[in-house]
Amino acid sequence: MNAVLEVYDERQPGAKRELRHRLELPTERMTARDLIRCRIEADVAMHNALERARLDGKIAAERDASNGWLVTPGPVERALNGPRGVYGPGTHLDLIESEPLIAVAVAAFARNGFFMIFDGRQTVDLDEVLTVGRDSTVTFLRLVPLVGG
Repeated sequence: MNAVLEVYDERQPGAKRELRHRLELPTERMTARDLIRCRIEADVAMHNALERARLDGKIAAERDASNGWLVTPGPVERALNGPRGVYGPGTHLDLIESEPLIAVAVAAFARNGFFMIFDGRQTVDLDEVLTVGRDSTVTFLRLVPLVGG
């Protein structure tokens, strides 16, 4: 039986949480590392689907999804991925692969680049096993650095 987990993003404690995904997970028990992997794979799949739809003319322009990324694919990741395909003369797909971003996200978690709150409790160990229940949620809390402080 697949478990469904609501994934939220929050920029600072107490700020409005935004529903990012409703992830269908292959199992009810997984490590925090696996949950991060599922989150990144969902972000990448959403980006790639929007990119394909944009180039197929199904949507006018790709929305800027960079604010919703757990870790933002920067120029290094884009350069490593390169253009992933061509649709007609001079039109490139800007598809991204998940593996480089998963590595960046795991490293960011290890250095407190973001926090994971699973069912109201902070997860601090990537190897901690989490059990997804009927009403489980996870919030990825990304703190915004203070300016001038």
